[in-house]
Amino acid sequence: MEKEKKELEEAKDQLVTDVENFAKAEYELARLWAVEKMSNVVGSLLLTISLILVAFAVLAFCAAAAVIALSQCVPAWAACLIVGAFYFILIPLLCACRKVLFVNPIVRAMSGLKNGEELKFETLRAEGRAAVQRERMSGRIRFAKAMYSYYTSLASSAWGFIKGLFSKKK
Repeated sequence: MEKEKKELEEAKDQLVTDVENFAKAEYELARLWAVEKMSNVVGSLLLTISLILVAFAVLAFCAAAAVIALSQCVPAWAACLIVGAFYFILIPLLCACRKVLFVNPIVRAMSGLKNGEELKFETLRAEGRAAVQRERMSGRIRFAKAMYSYYTSLASSAWGFIKGLFSKKK
């Protein structure tokens, strides 16, 4: 009986030691997993910030080049207005496409969906999304038509103004 008690006590001590080692290993694994995920998030964030800054620099240089090129044909202030109008036109286009260009990629990246999982997820939602898209498309078409007529009238009035500047008054 004494021998069995001693063996049982040793088994209990061994079990407690094994559970402690297991808990420490699980804690270390969770800590390493968290560090890896956080380093991925921080790295992605820094890369995104860097890309945004570079994109702004490229955009600024392209705008400057466009203004310089246009200033060969029209006055410099008119060239600036034309390039500014181009960027002004991009605003509603980016707003209309924000979900496709920005929201969906960010959600996919943050959720960590893999290709197979993403495809399965998309096929589950496809019919519901199609119905919503049909409803939204009619609104987007109306919005696009309104924006087209607005910018067409804006461009024609700007063109008339520029033509008026260059026409010789008699």
